[in-house]
Amino acid sequence: MKHLNIDKADSLQPEHVHITANGLRPGGTYRFDMKLRHNYGSHASYCVLKADENGNIDMKTAKPLRGTYFEADGMGLFLSMTPCEDFAYGGYLRCTPPIPFFYLLILSDESGTKLDEMYIKKHWMHPLLTRTEIEHDGFCGTLFKPPGDGPFPCVMDISGTGGGLHEHKGAMLASEGFVVICVAFFQFKDLPYKMEDVDVEYFLKPIEFVLGLPYTTNMLGIQGVSFGATIVDLLSTRYPQIKAVVSINGPHAQSHYCLLKEHGKPMEVPYLDDSKLFFINTILATAPCFKTLTPVLTPENSIPWHRIPKDTAYRLIGSVDDLCAPSIHSNLHIQKKLQETGHYVELELVNGGHIMEPPYFPHHDIVYAKFQGFYCGYGGEIVLHAKSQERTWANTINFFKRKLGSPPPMPDWMRLTKVDGPLRPIVNKNENRSRL
Repeated sequence: MKHLNIDKADSLQPEHVHITANGLRPGGTYRFDMKLRHNYGSHASYCVLKADENGNIDMKTAKPLRGTYFEADGMGLFLSMTPCEDFAYGGYLRCTPPIPFFYLLILSDESGTKLDEMYIKKHWMHPLLTRTEIEHDGFCGTLFKPPGDGPFPCVMDISGTGGGLHEHKGAMLASEGFVVICVAFFQFKDLPYKMEDVDVEYFLKPIEFVLGLPYTTNMLGIQGVSFGATIVDLLSTRYPQIKAVVSINGPHAQSHYCLLKEHGKPMEVPYLDDSKLFFINTILATAPCFKTLTPVLTPENSIPWHRIPKDTAYRLIGSVDDLCAPSIHSNLHIQKKLQETGHYVELELVNGGHIMEPPYFPHHDIVYAKFQGFYCGYGGEIVLHAKSQERTWANTINFFKRKLGSPPPMPDWMRLTKVDGPLRPIVNKNENRSRL
């Protein structure tokens, strides 16, 4: 007898799926376990649900009796993924390259007997996208191109102090029809090891590259998170090619703690008050530290908001439970400056922690930061943070489409109706753990 059913076994990461179970004992209780196994370890979630009088369970309407989430939600198992023991404490899940996630869903009865299981495949990268690794004129990155001749509006995506290259946000943006270039700027291949050795002028190279492609329009957006958000704020004051900015949970200024060069010399930046750092059960919280920048900002050491072209639009995202950056304080400061200079700015304040990712990316509340040398608190309650990721991502896509122009619609692919488990090579188990 068939038990588990799903409407879309093969879907894009943000797409909702509808999971049901039938043929169950009326009024019986059943456990649903979901596990995500990836190259850095595992994440898992579960819920216990009660079958109705007909022996059916609909995950959209069934409220858990217990589990990793507490209200009826068809995506509750995806929202509430928590790290397992094989995921290193303080580790960060990198999706580069953006291979699909395979979720294993298991249905068990009250005795613990497994009744059914199925795999669910979710893509970070639309299967019809073209992914090209780029090393050109001294910059490194990855280009994602939708099918067709375009022309396509384009977006540049950069990360923060973690270094390296992160592709999952860019791949997901490109899956909406944009040409996207994900840019590494330190700790990657031959690029500088230290962030303070990176020159602002480096970012002009990928800007000119992507705008010079024969299938892109002249409408460029840019997105950054954490200190990457501070960088995109700074870049918008230097490069008028940027028409739309999404700035997520970044400090509102550079500082002696994290800064870039310009014309080969360190930029003039304010000093923050390190005495405001504090620890919560050995976890470092830096948010109060960055608040101390505000009273010491001057025209010489702050971001020159007045230099941003008037036709550049801004979208700010701030998390109320951010332990790493004072996101509410910083974004209200930025909003005020942009309003004073007559720019379009929208501000979305949400429940959650520091890294606001695309939907169903597992929440990271603690991350070991090589830059600081500590386990850093990112904050956020898992389900509230995950619900905010659903909302902020949809609103970001809408913002880019409104300000850059809607790209041609993405065609569908030949979706699988039944997903087999992923093929995995035999590797040393220590090589498959999350790396700090």
